[in-house]
Amino acid sequence: MSNELKKTIMDFVAGYPFANLSTTGDDGTPRGRMMANLPLKDDMVIWYATGVESRKVGEIEKNPAVSVFYYQPTDHSSVSALGTATIVKDDATRKEMWQDAWSAFWPDGPSDPAYCLIKITPKTMEYLDYPNHKLETLDL
Repeated sequence: MSNELKKTIMDFVAGYPFANLSTTGDDGTPRGRMMANLPLKDDMVIWYATGVESRKVGEIEKNPAVSVFYYQPTDHSSVSALGTATIVKDDATRKEMWQDAWSAFWPDGPSDPAYCLIKITPKTMEYLDYPNHKLETLDL
């Protein structure tokens, strides 16, 4: 794994509050939606908070293959991650990842039964440096 490319991707992702998460719908078609990013750590695992009853949770449980797309409109650069998602409901992880702003959605806090996490373990991440016409792939 290229440490330089990894740092470039981490810095790129850190600059964006949202990304597009794509799952596969029941009819086999892609389903994209904007998600609020949580900080990307050294393990490159992508995390999102969501509701247990959301459509994406059901889609991930049926087909865990997902894609996450981060886009920089000023120069058209992007990061695309392909990986496997799991739904996380254990209390310790939900508490660790909790952000107070989420109380608007889950008033009972990190123990709210309607709150869960999506954990995405990327297999590959592609960085497109559009201005320099350079595409690099980070295999994880």
